[in-house]
Amino acid sequence: MLDQEINEQLGHLQNELKRLKTVTDYIDGAKENSISIITELEKVQQNYAVYTDKIFNLYKQYVTDLKQNTEIQINDGVLKFETTGNKIDTTNKEKLVETKRLLEQYKKIVEATDNLVVTLEAVDFPSRLSAIDNNQNENQKNVLQRLDKQDKEIKLLKTVLFVICGLIVFGTVATILVLR
Repeated sequence: MLDQEINEQLGHLQNELKRLKTVTDYIDGAKENSISIITELEKVQQNYAVYTDKIFNLYKQYVTDLKQNTEIQINDGVLKFETTGNKIDTTNKEKLVETKRLLEQYKKIVEATDNLVVTLEAVDFPSRLSAIDNNQNENQKNVLQRLDKQDKEIKLLKTVLFVICGLIVFGTVATILVLR
């Protein structure tokens, strides 16, 4: 009997050892899986560092390129603005010279008209004087019409120049805003 109890107890012990072995095998498998997971996580972390470095370098290059392109476009816009300003200045000077020339012509016409009046007053021909007076009035109307027309043209040119300047400023501001 004692042998039989010992055998029974040894059988139970053997069953418990089998269960312990199963648990030990399971723990060893979990340990291997954990090591494998840790290895993979290390690889992922290394790749993450590489990718973030690449992204940072690409972004840095993009910012550098953007800065260079912006500077080039701003310099180009300033150059175009200066060129346009110089052209407008030249056009204004030309118009001023032309206006002065027209004023000189007008002065000459006024002087000629004054001389004509003196001559007509010296000559005592009422009918002739009346005809000459009519002719003088027509000349004055023509001169005034010319001056009126020139005034309108000058106003139109000023308006066009103002619009051009406005468009240049608007284009420059729009370019700067787009580049931001």
